[in-house]
Amino acid sequence: MNGEGGQPAAGSYSRAERIILGPFRRGMAVVLAPVVAALARLGVPPTAVSLSQIPIGFAAAALITHAPRVALGLFVGTLLLDAIDGALARKTGRASSFGALADQVSDHIREITFVGGLVAAGAMRGEIGVAYALLYPLVNFLLYAANRYGADVPLAIKTWMSFYPFLLIYLAFEINWLDFAGAASAGFMAATSMTALVLMRHRINAEDVSAD
Repeated sequence: MNGEGGQPAAGSYSRAERIILGPFRRGMAVVLAPVVAALARLGVPPTAVSLSQIPIGFAAAALITHAPRVALGLFVGTLLLDAIDGALARKTGRASSFGALADQVSDHIREITFVGGLVAAGAMRGEIGVAYALLYPLVNFLLYAANRYGADVPLAIKTWMSFYPFLLIYLAFEINWLDFAGAASAGFMAATSMTALVLMRHRINAEDVSAD
């Protein structure tokens, strides 16, 4: 989800991500403005845009083996939808906690489905795919919890940094480093999860001391 002016809200972002993604989100908001305006005129609910990621994600996963470039295009399309839904909610005044939840659930299902498709296609080892699928929602939840608790994580190496570039290379050029990228991403997510837990623990201890 975005904050005001295209700045990412605290959500499930690290402090560094909010700084890095701010200018990019503002640029994307300008590029996507005509699409958002058209959807608003048509009365398309933001939640419908969020949920559309799920069937498109399944289609992309099914096409990995026989049409990898089409699968890549569909996957990138779901990432654009993930940017459009929040902008549409703000433009139409329909931002809500339910919409934010639908966005998160759709994002997680899309990600896990696509990774499952990579495993099914033989492009990634099963145990790496399982680790990725388990850690992806966990790290996002813990980042969200840490931010809500005022213990934001300074830096998180997210999948868009560590996995997506190798995914693009595989689907576009059939060069497969996905086991390496998936394992590295799982390691980064585990490290971020531990960092979030430690920072929240320190925050709780500090509050206990101040209360005494």
